[in-house]
Amino acid sequence: MSSLFIQQLLLSVVVAGIWISAATLVSEKVGSKLGGMISNLPSTILVSLLFVGLTQTPEFATEATITVPLGMTLSTLFLFSYVALVPRGTGIALAGGLLVWLILALFSSFFQETSRITWTIIYFCVAISTYYLAEKKLKIPSLGKTGKKYSLVQVLFRALFAGSVVGTAVFVAQTGSAFWTGLFSSFPAVMLSSMVILTLSAGPGFARALGKIMLLASTNIVIYAYFAGLFFPVMGLTWGTIFSFLIATFWVWLLRPLFNRGL
Repeated sequence: MSSLFIQQLLLSVVVAGIWISAATLVSEKVGSKLGGMISNLPSTILVSLLFVGLTQTPEFATEATITVPLGMTLSTLFLFSYVALVPRGTGIALAGGLLVWLILALFSSFFQETSRITWTIIYFCVAISTYYLAEKKLKIPSLGKTGKKYSLVQVLFRALFAGSVVGTAVFVAQTGSAFWTGLFSSFPAVMLSSMVILTLSAGPGFARALGKIMLLASTNIVIYAYFAGLFFPVMGLTWGTIFSFLIATFWVWLLRPLFNRGL
């Protein structure tokens, strides 16, 4: 492994650990609606694609964005499986969600030539459908702030757990083809760590409420990947990353009225 790759891996662990720990804490402070919008802003994919471009080429990073809609389809189905199963226990929800993700990831490897447009259409259908099912069929209510306070040790443990999950995903992403790089750059590391942390700290009800919002708010990651694929070749990695992130954030802000009308 090159020194640049090791730097990326360590930075991924640190950035993701801080981001997810902070996002879950903020979510408990502001409630599930706003928390769900914040929690799933581009983080893992931002670091992954940025360093793919640095360690390999911007063109390779651009190619890797093609399968992000597929990766997010699988991640969304992981998240929906988790929120549907978590009333039966954290272990069952986690195992069930990961099993769904793994089976679909292996199955999707047979369709590596499928176009970005096709995967994007499939993804938005899945995101909208799962949000509808969570809202109307599972009837998961949104929840307000929890009011809990945590010690420094508890906060550091959140960061360590979240960072290790993301670091593992980044490691796998960087050691494969463009197809698997794109797929693992959108592995549900943020969703997984956020759901587990919130289930254990705030309870399954709050985790489900946050997860419901993330089902649709995570569309911002596909938006991010689309614009990153456009901007990297013409703006370079730094400005391409910045502008793509700003657009993804604006997209989430546009969704806020929809979430406010929900349960």
